[in-house]
Amino acid sequence: MSGILSLINHNNEPVNQSLLRQMTDYMVFRGPDAQQIWHKNHIGLGHTLLRTTWEQEREQQPFTLDDRVWIVADVRLDGRKDLVVALLARGRVIDETRPDVELLLHAYHVWDTACVEHLQGDFAFIIWDSRLQRLFCARDQYGIVPFYYAQVNNTLICSNTLDCIRLHPQISTQLNQQAVGDFLTQGMNMEWSTTIFADIKRLPPAHTLTWQAGQLDTQKLNIQRYWQLPRTRPLIFYKHPQEYVEHFSELFEQAVSDRLRTNRIATHISGGMDSTSIAATAQKVLLERGEPFDFQAFTMRDRLMMPEEDSYASMVAHFIGIPLNEMNCEGYMCAVPSVNPQTPSPEPIGISDRNPGNDFTRRCADHARVVLTGFGGDPGLRFGEFYWLEWWKHGLRREIFQVFGHYLRTHRSPKLYLRQGRAYWRKINKKKLELPTWFNADFVKQLDLQQRYEQINVESIDNISRYGMANSPFWSNIFEQFDPGSTGIPIKHYYPFFDLRLVNFMVSIPPIPWLVNKNILRESMKGKLPEAIRTRKKIVFQAPEEYIQGMRESVGLWAGDLLKNTPGFEEYIDTADLLRCLESGEIDTGKFMEVEKTLAVAYWLRNSQVVSPNKAKLEAVSVY
Repeated sequence: MSGILSLINHNNEPVNQSLLRQMTDYMVFRGPDAQQIWHKNHIGLGHTLLRTTWEQEREQQPFTLDDRVWIVADVRLDGRKDLVVALLARGRVIDETRPDVELLLHAYHVWDTACVEHLQGDFAFIIWDSRLQRLFCARDQYGIVPFYYAQVNNTLICSNTLDCIRLHPQISTQLNQQAVGDFLTQGMNMEWSTTIFADIKRLPPAHTLTWQAGQLDTQKLNIQRYWQLPRTRPLIFYKHPQEYVEHFSELFEQAVSDRLRTNRIATHISGGMDSTSIAATAQKVLLERGEPFDFQAFTMRDRLMMPEEDSYASMVAHFIGIPLNEMNCEGYMCAVPSVNPQTPSPEPIGISDRNPGNDFTRRCADHARVVLTGFGGDPGLRFGEFYWLEWWKHGLRREIFQVFGHYLRTHRSPKLYLRQGRAYWRKINKKKLELPTWFNADFVKQLDLQQRYEQINVESIDNISRYGMANSPFWSNIFEQFDPGSTGIPIKHYYPFFDLRLVNFMVSIPPIPWLVNKNILRESMKGKLPEAIRTRKKIVFQAPEEYIQGMRESVGLWAGDLLKNTPGFEEYIDTADLLRCLESGEIDTGKFMEVEKTLAVAYWLRNSQVVSPNKAKLEAVSVY
């Protein structure tokens, strides 16, 4: 997961080379293989390289083809063969052995800013075109790779690392209050274009950012969306049910294969369908290649919350023939967090010592630089209580009748999966959502937080299926939490279920019977997974009583001190009321998660001013 950076001065002042170098060097944790900068006059680019594919063995960035157009990118492309064919047809001299950044820059030379319409995969990039005096940046369709930017005085700063931008001496520590409210209520920022820092913005997924010299207002940025996932594409109606399974299997294997461009890979594995299907498919692809490889599975064991998951994971690993590494996670949720965390989180996304995720990622990184995950299987293959109501609400009424007719013709079954959606919809909308009692009343009123809380919940009904994979900030937030910019760990997470080709197919197939209980995935994995896994129902886990009791006991151990001695926290939370709630034993499973979000914000506020040991040194560096 390479680090990228650009500094550009609107007033044509020469870029500060020392600052550019120090900000680039800060990102060495995410790109330990090479660190390079390039600068000319008022523009500077920085890059730190993490090699995760065969083609990257020869890669160097910043990269140029003609000394006039330069690029830094964190990129992994899907469909490379098709892209190379398209580039060759346009007269470019290139082959499939070239690294992704080179393919990307060729695409820019051919299609200019429309190059993003020809790209699939995980990417964020910055291109400086000296011919046009233009900076052009983009982020992938799902926001798998982060991208942040800030304009301070006459300088535009862009990077895929939030804390790297914070190192710039002119970036303030002023907070974005709306984002603080979102972290307290949702555990993440629900705005596409902001961060928790008022000075630093986030480029939304599937958007480009353009700055060009010579404009009347050089401070103005042109930010545009270049792609949007349709709620439904023209539906595919095959004559025989097996055709759906075969088409899905082909795309699924392609999605996994395109993410296996190295011989040393890790994979998450649980007892469910999503991660196990990816692991089994990856093993099949690697064996068919006939080349040496080291593929290992990693699983979390928490028998208090998930009593059987590690047993099912072990069953799958044995069945497909790969080693399984287990990590015991039972003590994390009751752990006393460090006063000063080793890797402060750039935003309040949890307390690392109480979340096994970072240690689990570290275990995977000890084995490989690439890890496959099953994220995306739930929304991508979802058929829920609201499905037909979503379609009806958005005018897809003709399609509903087409789906039912096709199902009866091809399956000849009266089971139409109508579910009890209407009753469930009424129940959800009539339920009054209340903020936790310990929220500061003035803060709630100032941001109209109650109304925002309810509105986000209503919108979430539309965003729980494939449509939400690209139209809700939820998933891009999850990706950022696993990014090295948050974890400090140099490993790249891959998400086959977010493959653009696969999602486009899932949007196009009749939801019954294929999205009911993930039927299409289950059918495609016949003979490839144990039947106990393939037929297992989805499990929803609840916080066990031991964890709830640990939350109550945390007051005297650490939470009480954190709540009482975090400067500025009283602006958001009535700490006396929260402590009373904790000490009275009112915490249940629902409130458990609400308290965790509140404590995460407090913990982050206490540590957010510490970016790195170099912060004080950088503040002493002149901007120009």
